[in-house]
Amino acid sequence: MIPPKKAQPWRLIVFLTACLGSSLLFPGLARAHDARPLSIMIAERPEHVYFVEVRIPPSVESANWPSVSWPAGCSVRPGSIQDAAGAGMETMLVSCPAGLEGQRIGVQYKLFNPSLSTLFRLSSASGTTRTAVLPPDETEWLVPPATTWRNVARDYFILGVKHIWSGIDHLLFVTGLLLLARTARRVAVAVTGFTLAHSVTLSLSALGFVRLPVAPIEAGIALSILFLAREIARPAPESLARRFPLLVSSSFGLLHGFGFAAALSEVGLPRNEIAAALLFFNAGVEAGQLVFIACVCALIAAGYGAARLAGVQPVRLALNRVEVLGAYALGVPAAFWLFQRLQNFW
Repeated sequence: MIPPKKAQPWRLIVFLTACLGSSLLFPGLARAHDARPLSIMIAERPEHVYFVEVRIPPSVESANWPSVSWPAGCSVRPGSIQDAAGAGMETMLVSCPAGLEGQRIGVQYKLFNPSLSTLFRLSSASGTTRTAVLPPDETEWLVPPATTWRNVARDYFILGVKHIWSGIDHLLFVTGLLLLARTARRVAVAVTGFTLAHSVTLSLSALGFVRLPVAPIEAGIALSILFLAREIARPAPESLARRFPLLVSSSFGLLHGFGFAAALSEVGLPRNEIAAALLFFNAGVEAGQLVFIACVCALIAAGYGAARLAGVQPVRLALNRVEVLGAYALGVPAAFWLFQRLQNFW
């Protein structure tokens, strides 16, 4: 009888050392969600006066804070501009006697364009809402006369795709699920559980039924990636995560859903098209996620296909090592994000 293989403590030592080292050497990795867009919220008041709230993501330095350019005839009321530097927010009152429909609103950065998307939301006094998501290369929004559900569906679908592709932590978690599940059937089960779970919490949070603070949610997301990295790195086929990937993916999926909802709250939901906005934002997240999964699976399949064709043992051994290296690639940034996000508690 062959004795069981003993755990190799060097793996854990190297893993934890790399995690700690990354937190000291690479502070730029902390901002996994700093690719969130610039948000400009405009609420109409009587007599064509507009209350404007500009939400600036942390990735934009204060020296490069943008300014909003208004149509001809509009003017910012003196003394109405207020900065909340610590919160990355600026508010003002703008008077536009001719209204904003059919007019252009622009964004100008002081130093350079940081390649961020811009979210515009105009809430009229009648209760209608106009929403637009501009790509980084567009800095002007032509305000449409009215918002239709088709426009809302398109804009929120694009927003969902952009959020999942800019959310590095979410993509790393999905990558960890793929490495942990291994087989096509287990991958399908794990991804389905993750999708259904985060769809539930995204909807409940976006509709206001459940409210959780952002700081512990973001720290929990980092911890979920670190957990997967640890499970992948250790040779323990009897572990809970390897035996029941659906349980792990759905449990952490509930947590990631609150993270998606936090991004959606940056924009808000149009009052008259809540269902369309929520449905298509979630659809955009799923579409972006599926495209990413397809790319990763194609790479994995190509690697194993090359190994079979070669038929050389060292090649297969190298492919097995890739899984361990992948665990470190997940765990190092996740550990740093966890350390950084814990600071937000205070």
